[in-house]
Amino acid sequence: MLSRLKFVFDRHLTVANALEKSIAVYGADFEVLRFSSSLAHLGVHGRSLTVGELREVCDRLSRTLVGLGLQRYDRVAIYLDNGVEYFLYSLAIMRAGAITVPINGGMRAEDLNAYLDYTGSRFVFVDGARLPRLQREPLADGRRTALVTDAAHSPGEGVLALAQCLAPSPEGFAPVAIQRHDDVMIVHTSGTTGFPKGVLHGSYSLVRATKGQLLIQPITRDNRILLASPTNHHITQASIVSCLAAGVPGYVPGEESPEQLLGLIERERCSLVLSFPDVYQGMCEAGLSRFDLSHVKAWMAGGDSSHEVHIRQFTAHGAMARVFGKRVLSSMYLEFFGTSEVGFAALLKVSFSFTRRFDRYVGRPTPASPKVKVADDQGRPLPVGQPGRLMVKGPTLFKGYWNAHDRLHGVYLDGWWWTGDVAVKTRGGGYYHLDREVDSIRAGDGRVYSLQLEERILKHPAVADVAVIELDAAAGAVIECRPGHSAEAGDFERWLGQHAPGHGLARIEVLPPGELLPRGLTGKVLKRQVRQRYATA
Repeated sequence: MLSRLKFVFDRHLTVANALEKSIAVYGADFEVLRFSSSLAHLGVHGRSLTVGELREVCDRLSRTLVGLGLQRYDRVAIYLDNGVEYFLYSLAIMRAGAITVPINGGMRAEDLNAYLDYTGSRFVFVDGARLPRLQREPLADGRRTALVTDAAHSPGEGVLALAQCLAPSPEGFAPVAIQRHDDVMIVHTSGTTGFPKGVLHGSYSLVRATKGQLLIQPITRDNRILLASPTNHHITQASIVSCLAAGVPGYVPGEESPEQLLGLIERERCSLVLSFPDVYQGMCEAGLSRFDLSHVKAWMAGGDSSHEVHIRQFTAHGAMARVFGKRVLSSMYLEFFGTSEVGFAALLKVSFSFTRRFDRYVGRPTPASPKVKVADDQGRPLPVGQPGRLMVKGPTLFKGYWNAHDRLHGVYLDGWWWTGDVAVKTRGGGYYHLDREVDSIRAGDGRVYSLQLEERILKHPAVADVAVIELDAAAGAVIECRPGHSAEAGDFERWLGQHAPGHGLARIEVLPPGELLPRGLTGKVLKRQVRQRYATA
């Protein structure tokens, strides 16, 4: 605990010196990372890294970039399979004084090239499978250089094999002295409302997010954490830095399926798991009872809110406390409510097996959270129980949208930023998430909010997922059935009449067997696409 506090109260901690500070506290031989990806092309022949080895790999990469002409504040993109490489490249980029631009490997080619142009990325780490998605013109005319991570030889103009240009040693490299508000990272939004926006973060916001995790998460040195969230996401990268600061070994998977992740949890005896709700949903579908999850103390979820039907399944496995081997307190399910722009959990909800408050209750602020309020469109606080804009203010907030300041008009007021969500505050200081404002439904003289209704529909045993959207100027539901289950719209209407009287749905559509609701890069349902499909149906 005292070692963690050294990082929490260290006023000089930056993303550039976190490695050195971790070595000073825990020693260079502390094994901080285990992973499933091969890093042979970086001279790593095992499946783990000590802090000292991590620094050596990062410094070789930093020295390589500087040798290729990298300048201060250049943007360097990363576009790969999910895996630990995202963190290694990001850390090397930031230690070299540039800005890392981690991109989800599932981004479509047309969006990718537009995003690379939009961020002005000068270099891009890319694997051979994704290289054909890059436009050739910026490579041919020297505006951009592709560093192919898994190629033995340079395959073309503007394209270099990382193996050929990788610096042979880290000697001669010293991390750039980063100031607290220097730009270090551009992460992209999930794209649920359109083309992904570039969210700019400084060193200070990432450091504060790391310190916040150390304060509120149950991370101690006798734990092992599985970091099964997308590695391009800032929450995962901040979590790995938290492992450095807490002296806790983290396991970073690659492209494993939810079923394979459950096998990893069993084999590695992970006591803490961090993932996103769509992955947790996949784990439930794979069957939690097939695996030994008894050693899990806490399931942690970011990226979106989780559903009650899934939370209850996870808290039935593992234990936060045992006496003589008998479970006396179930495992915890921690939900961190935030966005790429907020940089850290604005709200925290803790669920146990005995928890009864759900229906999109998203918790309360923590001592480490930014300030939170529900306000009207002028930023004025609204009374308890009245729906309004969920707004946040604090040091972990982003610095703005890259080259898109106009995106802040009307949503940034006196230091308070509107997340785009509609929420309501309770008398006890907690919050319910009602909807995304763009997804709320105009019906009659008022609005219908979709999220709480979706929670009720998800309790039907045949439902895998659901999107409540505006259909024919009223509320409607599009339902995705679980594999092996089928039902007609009339079946759901009768069930809702019994279990959710007064639900207000004017129309129910059921997807054909095997068809899934469209999802974005972080697993969120793309309601705008669902609306477009059924607008004229």
